[in-house]
Amino acid sequence: MSPDGRFAAAVGPDQKGYLFPVASGEPKQIPGLLPGEVPVAWSADGRSIYIYRGGELPAKVYRLEIASGSRTLWKQLMPPDPAGVEYVGPILPAPDGTAYAYGYRRLLSDLYLVEGLK
Repeated sequence: MSPDGRFAAAVGPDQKGYLFPVASGEPKQIPGLLPGEVPVAWSADGRSIYIYRGGELPAKVYRLEIASGSRTLWKQLMPPDPAGVEYVGPILPAPDGTAYAYGYRRLLSDLYLVEGLK
């Protein structure tokens, strides 16, 4: 939801990113948002959104300017111990960009070596 409460940024059924007006009207495509990327938060000033592509390791979070479609890399996120990490997300940046939270999925397994069996 935009800071002014007028728009929601989301991916539509066609897998493209849109700004959906809350009151009424037609959605507008988000310039610069590539297929597979998802909006996760608005900047405090409402001029940008934070986006990332699920499944990318490390997760690269960009700040995308809505008016121009230009992007800047904001953070690359990966747990300190990357062993077994399959996915990073959800990612939740603070609107002012000073803090963030993220989760990740890890799959670990054990391999046993057995010798001397007959």
